[in-house]
Amino acid sequence: MDLLPLIAATVGAVIALSGTLLADVRRDRQQRDRDNQQVRREIYVAFALALNEAHDGLRQMGNSSAPARERPAAASRVLTEAGVYGARERLLMIATAQVAIAGEAAFLRLGEVRDVLREGATTRSDSYRAAYLQWADAVWRFRMTVRSELGQPVLALPIQDQHE
Repeated sequence: MDLLPLIAATVGAVIALSGTLLADVRRDRQQRDRDNQQVRREIYVAFALALNEAHDGLRQMGNSSAPARERPAAASRVLTEAGVYGARERLLMIATAQVAIAGEAAFLRLGEVRDVLREGATTRSDSYRAAYLQWADAVWRFRMTVRSELGQPVLALPIQDQHE
């Protein structure tokens, strides 16, 4: 009996099977990468929306006639109800380093807006305006960092007054 055809068939089967397995592993890895990118994208958008919702709530509080003694609790409640803290934690756990750093900067600037409103400033105050402009700049940088990560072109910074 000639073993050469049997060996050739076995080697051919092993090569075909290993090629199929390699293709499956590559396809699985690519799908996992796409899934991870989709999760990051959703977290990035959720964080940006939470920042915007919190700022809107802070701005409403700053326009209200709330007594000074109620402002600290109201300002803290706005951030909690907007979901900023949870969105921040998800961002810090999942984001790439550049996005996490830009997101944390935006979060800290939002805290500065909260603090000036807690202390009695209104949305017409110079202290609010200064804190707001720094927050708006940090949020813009966060957005552009996300765009860059997602392969989108970075946009030129618009005139500061257009942020409101």
